[in-house]
Amino acid sequence: MIYASRFLRKTRPAMAGPDIYWMKNILARLGLLTLEEPSSEFDTQTEAAILRFQRLHNLPVDGVVGPSTFRALWTVRESLAAGVEISVKPNEASFNYPNTLLHIDGARCLLHHFFEGVLQDSYPIALGSPNTPTPNGYWYIISPEVNPGGFFGTRWLGLSIPFGAYGVCGTDNPDSIGKKTTHGCIYMMNSQIERLFPHIELDTPVVITGPAATGRMLEPNVLPGRDIQRVQTILQALHLFTGHPDGRYTPATAAAIASFQRLEGLEVSGNACPYTCEALEKSYDIATGAVRP
Repeated sequence: MIYASRFLRKTRPAMAGPDIYWMKNILARLGLLTLEEPSSEFDTQTEAAILRFQRLHNLPVDGVVGPSTFRALWTVRESLAAGVEISVKPNEASFNYPNTLLHIDGARCLLHHFFEGVLQDSYPIALGSPNTPTPNGYWYIISPEVNPGGFFGTRWLGLSIPFGAYGVCGTDNPDSIGKKTTHGCIYMMNSQIERLFPHIELDTPVVITGPAATGRMLEPNVLPGRDIQRVQTILQALHLFTGHPDGRYTPATAAAIASFQRLEGLEVSGNACPYTCEALEKSYDIATGAVRP
């Protein structure tokens, strides 16, 4: 189950960060938002612009930026890039990647910094939890930012993952490092990302490897698993499931899913498909006030 590292939405106090700044710049280029001065806050104007964007792209109109809206924004971003001198996504036929390479070793919670094929340093990191995993793949840096503030620490290296606000960011909490507890982003100690940051350029490739998190259709008679337990836990938090989250797809679980789908205006099947799982995660984040990346 892969979804955005956090669902961007209007909250009090306002959510803020480089991921929101990135999104607002795309909305401004589309003429949906006026940026009189740079801002990284998700305010009322941002919500209105997202609602208009969602209507234009036949997305669920809820003012919340999750995986589906992120994918649409990413597609638009690449279309806009086709009309400017510098392409957002490198053209493999003509683009030469920098000599620097970052390897995120998800199995050992380490970030390896290579230059010209030689290992320069390795840093301990925190990664996404089993429920909110950091996506494996071959990505690249799209937005290096100094002092983004808040949950993002002193540095931010945004990644080109097209379905969420993922990146490498700083933290001053040493207890989080070496664990898989984040909402999908990669945490480094502030002092260490500050040391790494000057060596990283736009389009620096980032390879993320490790145990793969794969989704499946959850329905009656499937094998028990952590993914079912996660769904049950969310349904329990939403007061739709009163049983014990035991990881078995029981009739009571199916009934709770059907109730949730009915409330959200989804197709009522009682099965948890990827669209239902995304809606569940969004509702859970809103219900619990989760805003960390």
